[in-house]
Amino acid sequence: MSLFLDRFYKVESIATIAPQRYMVSVALVVSHPVYDGHFPGNPVVPGVCSLHMLTECAEYILGCKFFLSEAANVKFTGLVRPQDDSKLSIDIIMSDIESDIVSLKATIKSGERKVLSCNAKLTKNFDNNKQRNKI
Repeated sequence: MSLFLDRFYKVESIATIAPQRYMVSVALVVSHPVYDGHFPGNPVVPGVCSLHMLTECAEYILGCKFFLSEAANVKFTGLVRPQDDSKLSIDIIMSDIESDIVSLKATIKSGERKVLSCNAKLTKNFDNNKQRNKI
């Protein structure tokens, strides 16, 4: 079960741009209660929610559960205000998709404005996948 998918945001479309490169279009749920506290009267998407959205998009594409095990060069380059920026595009490039640790390079944009970029490592969550490698 996804923590945010369909509650915080909805996936509108996924396009394969190249092998292991995807463009995901999402719509933020403007009425989500996270905005009541972040920030009252001036709602902004929390950065941690943006990072979690990247993890869930990779899960959606690859069909297995992950946890974010490493994030590097994370750059929040603009605020995302859900009333003004309710549609986001996420450019995801993944490598090592057959291994237990998937490398991810991602950019989130609102229109043409880049709001986040990062490199990350996602580790398969074997407890949720009900599978384990033999030791």
